Amino acid sequence: MENLNKVLITGATGFIGSHLTQRLIHEGFEVGIIKRERSDAWRIKDLLDKIVVYDVDLRDTQEVSKAVSHFRPDVIFHLATYYAVEHESQEVSLMVDTNVLGTVNLLEASKESIVKLFVNTSSCFVYKESENKLRENDDLSPLNLYALTKIHAEQACSFYAEKYGLKAITFRLFPPYGPTDHEKRLIPYVIKSLLDGERLKLTTGGQRWDFVYVEDIVDAYFKLLSIPDLSQKHDIFNIGTENAISVREVVSRIKDIIGSELEPDWGVIPHRKNEVWFTCADMSKSKNILRWQSKIQILEEGLEFTVEWYKKFWKKGR
Repeated sequence: MENLNKVLITGATGFIGSHLTQRLIHEGFEVGIIKRERSDAWRIKDLLDKIVVYDVDLRDTQEVSKAVSHFRPDVIFHLATYYAVEHESQEVSLMVDTNVLGTVNLLEASKESIVKLFVNTSSCFVYKESENKLRENDDLSPLNLYALTKIHAEQACSFYAEKYGLKAITFRLFPPYGPTDHEKRLIPYVIKSLLDGERLKLTTGGQRWDFVYVEDIVDAYFKLLSIPDLSQKHDIFNIGTENAISVREVVSRIKDIIGSELEPDWGVIPHRKNEVWFTCADMSKSKNILRWQSKIQILEEGLEFTVEWYKKFWKKGR
């Protein structure tokens, strides 16, 4: 593929986007970001003087178009999203407008500014639940409204690829983890509670998920910058590890790393109505086409890296 030196990122202040932004700066790319004016940029505060920042709401068609045409990126990495496991009715318009209209606005701006590659970020929760490893062409049945908006965003990518020849890729991410994750997520919650000497309150812990380390995910985005023969159509890739690990195994490993003797209160938190008991990626397509596969194993160094970061992070009083 031709030189892809200018990269525009949405979601750069978030968990995965901040790691991606940091790596791009480190590797010498010219980076711009689109963020909400009031978004908390703590994860990338040390990078703000090295990037071009556009304080733009993705729901604003004209302002998105202006930002893209001003920066003239070769690539857009679109990671911004509005997420809720179970939405409240007052969140519907914000979620749909951010995740669907926001994506369409970026695609339209990409078409107008002749962006060479548009990379959309989706979720494994678009799939119909299965006891087997999930392939990209498996049936879809969104887990929640969030996943439904992700399917609509994927369809928008297909439309712009087929109608206007925009080169588009979607990554369906399996559950990510690692340093700087939101503290309400499972793994940070477990780490923080155990470091504070608090007893964990959890569900039964029987869920088995394909957890993928954040720096492995960043490697996957980077792969797209160096593949010479990416398809002209919209293509979809799973980003996972092919290895489903139970919540109980994750908690046990974190306890071992921290050296905690506290036994969790298993089963005191009820399961969600739409609980996902098993999700795991089939990675054949990503391995064959992207030549990408995960390197970090969660029960080995993945959780060690994560615990180590949070120990330092909470010492600083964040």
